[in-house]
Amino acid sequence: MDLQENIKRIKEVMNINEGLHNTYWADDDGNKITLIDLLDATEHIPIQNIPILDLKPHLLSWDGDEKEFKKIDNVELEYPILVFVNNECEIITIIDGHHRIHKAIKKGMETIKGKLIKLKTLPKNIRKVFNHLN
Repeated sequence: MDLQENIKRIKEVMNINEGLHNTYWADDDGNKITLIDLLDATEHIPIQNIPILDLKPHLLSWDGDEKEFKKIDNVELEYPILVFVNNECEIITIIDGHHRIHKAIKKGMETIKGKLIKLKTLPKNIRKVFNHLN
């Protein structure tokens, strides 16, 4: 399966299972970016193996929330996580994939598939929403 087919499949599955169109970020001015917008804007970025140890300090913790733990157990690891990095490729934040990373940790994995996204490479409308991360 080529990259474009894989991205299309990811979008279809996430739409059904994770509410792809329901996940979004907005700024104080009401500008809104959906996960699908972000996936479209980053489809040219290569998928790579990212060390779990590098991601751990940036992970969300749900402190015993059974609903979130169930999501971790049910999530698919085949889809790449999305990580914002600065110009020096240092992690700013995990923008999508916290449940997948937690599952990878549970499974004892050392790396996870993902995309390292430099904010400056994103289209202006997307950068505007995430401007607070710079």
